[in-house]
Amino acid sequence: MDRVIDGDTAWIRVRVRLTRSAPDRGPDAVVATSALRAKWPRGSRVQLSINAVDSYGRVIGDLYPDTFVEPT
Repeated sequence: MDRVIDGDTAWIRVRVRLTRSAPDRGPDAVVATSALRAKWPRGSRVQLSINAVDSYGRVIGDLYPDTFVEPT
């Protein structure tokens, strides 16, 4: 995870619009963004499931914890 942009958008080498929707403005938007940042802090290892690319060219997908374990 490179960074959280807002409550339903993250940057993981590419901008990803999450399939869940969150408010873009107001106090609820601040809460949604903070919650996403808490769940996926910068540097988190995640897996991205790409569901679609919308008419604006945005990647639409879901994030999951990366369960890959490096060999010792």
